[in-house]
Amino acid sequence: MRGIEFYWDDRRCAEFRSEPRLRCLGMWLTGDVQSVHELCLDLLADLVDIAAGRKEHESWEGNAWAAELSPDGADLQNLYVPDLSAHYPLAEVRRAAEQYWRLLTDDPDRDRALSESESDNGRPHPWDGL
Repeated sequence: MRGIEFYWDDRRCAEFRSEPRLRCLGMWLTGDVQSVHELCLDLLADLVDIAAGRKEHESWEGNAWAAELSPDGADLQNLYVPDLSAHYPLAEVRRAAEQYWRLLTDDPDRDRALSESESDNGRPHPWDGL
């Protein structure tokens, strides 16, 4: 396998397959972003804004992971397993988040989440892949 791929399991839970190097990234997206459209949209907006220089950094803390996003990339740290951490370039995190969003888009709740995200943030969503 090359890279990372996301899929629904038989219980309709988001899962991933990846090369070992991308394991933490897959665990973070499926475990903390989960299948919550709004969280994935927020992550995509942060990644676009950081890459464009509109934000310097963003911190995320979820169920099991802490993430620090910056122009240098994403530093992921599991909150319960100290040895479970990784650094990924920002572009690689963005590609994985975009792929994860595509998994979530087969749900009719997608349009409501996008509308709500744009309303809450007072602007059109900055990612052009919607």
